[in-house]
Parts: sequence; C-alpha cells; structure tokens
Amino acid sequence: MFQMLKIERKKWLLAMVASFSILGCSSGKANKAEQVTLPPIPPVQQQFNYQTIIDKAISDAVPGIVLLVETPDNKFLGAAGLADIETQAPMQIYHVMPSGSAGKKLTALLTVLFEQEGLLNLDDKIHNFLDAEILAQIENSDNITIRQLLNHTAGVFDYLDETTADNFYNAVLASDPQQLKLDQFALTFALNKPAYSTPGETFNYSNTGYLLIGLILDKLLAEHHSVAIRNRILEPLGMHSSFYGGIEMQFGDIVSGYFKDDIVGTFNTKPFYESIGFADAPLRSNVEDLALLLRNIVAVDSSLSEDVRARFFEPESIVKINESTEYGLGIFKEKLNNKTVYHHGGLEAGYTTANIFIDDTQTSITAFFNCGLDVQCEAESDQVIHAILDNELK
Repeated sequence: MFQMLKIERKKWLLAMVASFSILGCSSGKANKAEQVTLPPIPPVQQQFNYQTIIDKAISDAVPGIVLLVETPDNKFLGAAGLADIETQAPMQIYHVMPSGSAGKKLTALLTVLFEQEGLLNLDDKIHNFLDAEILAQIENSDNITIRQLLNHTAGVFDYLDETTADNFYNAVLASDPQQLKLDQFALTFALNKPAYSTPGETFNYSNTGYLLIGLILDKLLAEHHSVAIRNRILEPLGMHSSFYGGIEMQFGDIVSGYFKDDIVGTFNTKPFYESIGFADAPLRSNVEDLALLLRNIVAVDSSLSEDVRARFFEPESIVKINESTEYGLGIFKEKLNNKTVYHHGGLEAGYTTANIFIDDTQTSITAFFNCGLDVQCEAESDQVIHAILDNELK
C-alpha cells in the first residue's frame, strides 16, 4: 500500500533588475550623461489555482479527483472529472472513497482510546489476546507487542507482500463480490510465513499487523470493533460522512474506482470494495472527514486529549526510518523544507488517497483519486500532490 510521500524539490530564482540611462541636456552646454539606477521591479505573483491543477490532471489514467486544501485563513474544496465512467456522473466534493492505509490512524486511535480506558496496554503481548490457533501460525508471536504492530516493528509478514499480493487480489476477484470479507480473510495470506525480523528490531511496513489489531479489538469488545469506532470516534468527532468498509454499508456509498490490468483492461472495483472491511484500511470517507481525523490526532486544537495525542509520537512509539522521516502509530512524521509534516497515503486497486497536515502552517491537504495500483495513475496523482505540497511548503 501507499506508504510515504516522495517529495521532489525544485527551486526557482526570479530576479528582475532594471536600470537605464537618462541624458540630461541644457541650452548652450555640452551634453552630459547621467546614469540613474532604479529599484528592482518585483516579480509578478502568479496565484496558485487549485481548481486548474485538478482540472488539468484529469486523463485516461485519472478519471476523477476531489481536493481539500485548508489553512487557518483559507479553504479550497473542489472536484474534477468523473465519479463514474459508464454513467458519466461528475465527481462531487462530498463523494466518499475507500481511504486505504490512510485509515490506519483510525484503528490506532481506537487502540489508544482503549488503553486510556484501561482495557489494554500498548506494551501488552499479543498472545494475551489472540487465539492459540492464530498465534501458532505467526512467527515470534510470543514476543510481539500491540505497540509493535501499530508502528510496524513487529516483523510480521505482510499479506500484501510482493510474493502474496497477487494471490490475495485473485482470491478477492474470484469470490462473490457481495460476500463480506473481514480481517480473517486477508490474514490467511500471511499465516505460516517467515517473519521479516525479530520484534522491535527494525521498521518493516506490514498491513498484517493492523489485521491482528482488529482481531484483538474484537476480542476485547465481544463484537466487531466498527461499533466502537462509530461510537467513540466517528460520531464524537463529527465525521458524519464516514463509515467502516463492508460492515457499515448502510451508512453510505462509495464512488466507482478504476484499476487498469494488462489482460482484462480497465474495470470498476467498487463492487468488491463495498463488501471489504479490513482494520488495516477500514475507513470510507470524504476528504473533509479524513482531514478532520488527521488534524485531531496531530494538532493542538483538537477534540482529543493531550494524553491520547501524545501516545502516537512518544519516544516508545516513534521509529526513525531515515534522516527526515519517522513513523508513529499509523502516521508518518517528516521534515520537509524545515517544516513538520504529518501524513499517510492510501493505495487500493482503483483508489488513491493523500492525507497531509503541515504543522507549522496548520495546513490540511487531502486528495482522492478514483484510480489506483497502476503505474500511470500513480505517476499522475503523485504529480498533483507534489505540486500542491511544494506550493504550501514555500
């Protein structure tokens, strides 16, 4: 799944300096040249037009886009292209899409809230919660903690590893689209597979860890954790357009998503995602709700308590990936152009998400594209996000 924003930096230098000579003449006297240097003419400021950016980005690879850019002083919310190619229905600003791994922060938030209620501790071992049958098929399961699953240091095999992803997607396509598929369905593609590392050793992005978190939450609740997500997060935060994939279909509808395959061509993946609900990518949302979720976790002016927000990036939780990038609980933290940027993208077959918050300027950037997992869509959607992010980081 989409993990980290690849930021490309460009610097422009525009200097316009004008100077000219004025010849002064006086009657009966020799001409004398006097040079006068005028102050620099300021460059013409071109206003960055978000609507133009997304309008121009619509192509055969990118059917539709929804974009939110919000600062304390300004808000842009716009849409471009099509929500459905077959019906030619236009994309709308309120449309809902699967947010992919950008929804990991939702699962992480519920886990932290449970800790605040005393139902678990982030450093509890997972063997205290999961069935022995599952634990026996996960290497190092005796030593893995909940925190390590959330910050990808558990070393558990990713069910979307390049060696198993095709098997997973083929199984989804071969199944009844209306069959509800929850965490256990995806987990089967990660069982009895070798660990990437020993628990706590290093960062290895693994969607499987969040499936296991989902099963742990179910055990604690004696019901599916989507109920707690609605009652403890979606409703209190005012995320009224959001719902849990598959299991909460009655709360809304998603737009069509398009995946290009070399063999079968372009097809609509919406019928399959309507019945999928995994804890590693649980959220169906619009751009405003997703931006609201990230902001509440990382910004000071939040509905969440400081204790809850602190758990995401405390020293025990945060993992250094490289010189500029760290990972907390379901969220990347990165230094870009000397600014602190929180983000997590999402990539599904037919859907691409960018979810970003620039702390220094309190700027939210959230974008949805109803295409995903093909090279052209990735290249063109990245170009849009990079252009907007570069503008906001100036």
